[in-house]
Amino acid sequence: MKITLKEIAKMAGVSTSTVSRVLNNSKPVNEEIRKRVLDVLKETNYLPFVAQNLALQQERLLIGVICPQHSNTVLDDLILGINRVCKIYGYDTVIGLTDSTRENEMHYIDLFSNVLSVQGIIFMGNQWDEQYTEITRKNIIPVVLAGQISSIPSIPSVHVDNLTASYEAVTYLILNGHRQIAMIRGTNGKSIREDRFTGYKNALADAGIPFDERLVADSDFSIEGGGKAMASLLEQNTLPTAVFCSTDSMAIGAINYLSDNGYRVPEDISVFGFDGLEITKLVRPSLSTVEYSAVEIGMTATRNLIKLCKGEEHIAPHINVIHHLVPRESTQSLNLVKK
Repeated sequence: MKITLKEIAKMAGVSTSTVSRVLNNSKPVNEEIRKRVLDVLKETNYLPFVAQNLALQQERLLIGVICPQHSNTVLDDLILGINRVCKIYGYDTVIGLTDSTRENEMHYIDLFSNVLSVQGIIFMGNQWDEQYTEITRKNIIPVVLAGQISSIPSIPSVHVDNLTASYEAVTYLILNGHRQIAMIRGTNGKSIREDRFTGYKNALADAGIPFDERLVADSDFSIEGGGKAMASLLEQNTLPTAVFCSTDSMAIGAINYLSDNGYRVPEDISVFGFDGLEITKLVRPSLSTVEYSAVEIGMTATRNLIKLCKGEEHIAPHINVIHHLVPRESTQSLNLVKK
């Protein structure tokens, strides 16, 4: 006879709605209470719908994917790559959307490790830390990081070389005569925020251009955020001739704001993005960008995770996928203009 949600609640000393909140992560739950509920779920072998199916079909294997909201971002392609490889090897995926909060990340790591008992986890959230490692190590769950560089030897990672790619994008602008180059920088994620910012600064330094903090504005990863950041840059006394953006979405937001406020792109200000989203070919002017295959990141991360699930130990600690610059209509050469 299957145990019911009501019985789980009684054993944990909580209400059925609290058990439901823990399972669905729909509302915040006190950490102590949440742990108590998870312990009862584990002790009683209570499994939500997905895991029940797995129990009935033991040949089916499950990989947990933890990521922020991914709609209309580069993560769409990354998840596509994950699903392609999972399908080949007979794995199913379950996705936990975290809204970029560590509380939600911890919830799904707990849920995948202690309740759903996934074979492995692909993590695309904030910087992975030791607290997460303790949970997965305790449950012997292999993990691969996608979209960041792992600092933990036992956890491999796959990403694009953000520092080098950003350096090359800004150097491209410099070689085309730009000296007043601004940057719209991401607000979270070490690779996207810090590495792309470091690449920007290094390119300026190597060209002998002094760094000016007034030419840096922070933004979330949205089009709206890029527009707001562009507005703040235009409030400075020093008007840039070019703007390098941490993501394509930010860059599109910047172009929209410039166009709405009487500036011409690229005649007044050139704009360069990062990620190579399909929409960069469709916007007008078409967006110059750093292009790489997020699908390949997802596929490579999944292949490595499946190898770990099968007991292989010799996995490369980090793999960078290939990137290249795609100059388009949103940037112009000042060298040609001067001539």
